[in-house]
Amino acid sequence: MVKSGLADKAYSIIQQQIFAFELFPGQVVSDYLLSKELGMSRTPIRQALQRLHSDGLLEPLESGKTSYRVADITAEEIRDLFDFREGIEATALRLAFQKANPIPPQQVQALEQIYKSMVDTNHDDRVTEHFVWDQKFHNSLVSLSGNRRLIKAHDELLLQLTRMRFLTFLKRSLQSKACNDHQELLQAIKQGDCERGTQVLIRHIRTSRDDYIALLKNDFSMNSMRALHFFVKDSGVLSHDELEQDVAVKKE
Repeated sequence: MVKSGLADKAYSIIQQQIFAFELFPGQVVSDYLLSKELGMSRTPIRQALQRLHSDGLLEPLESGKTSYRVADITAEEIRDLFDFREGIEATALRLAFQKANPIPPQQVQALEQIYKSMVDTNHDDRVTEHFVWDQKFHNSLVSLSGNRRLIKAHDELLLQLTRMRFLTFLKRSLQSKACNDHQELLQAIKQGDCERGTQVLIRHIRTSRDDYIALLKNDFSMNSMRALHFFVKDSGVLSHDELEQDVAVKKE
């Protein structure tokens, strides 16, 4: 019987390789080669690949077989994921206002602190940390709803969005644009304006979607994937857990 720890370790490593474009979209993933690379038997590797398939990061190579390839990043996939994201986050914000309007000061202050960290890291060109604080802002926004199913769905969605969000490293001006959008959203929340806040949030998600599609069409190539791989690797962007830990340490 395979220890779950081995499968978890394999899952984490392969996930990191996908996020860092070490395994690039469309690339065939071999459990045999990975077992040699990671020094594990093929059984925990296969368990990890099945889990990554469930996450939407891998897709079957052939029907009825256990071979996989890294899922492609396509305009259609970006649209589907961002439409789903819009539904989750807009619903979560409305639920938060239904629970309490105005939203409690301590929750607003927490969002303000995250936003400040976004601005500071963008100003100092700390791209990796800005990436994390941006994600934290949206996580916190959804958490205000108190709806466990929405929060879980949002966590799973962000897992699939991670590679796509790394595309913004190809166009640094998008970080400043995100800061401006978050500032406007935060202002609407502080004013207790649910309708305005929802409109700003939806606009932000839709323009982000369009920006990603434009990057995919105009700037995404094998060379850009190689550049992203080295950037992500050198920046230490590996997994969600490591991103969180890295920022927590620097914050202290």
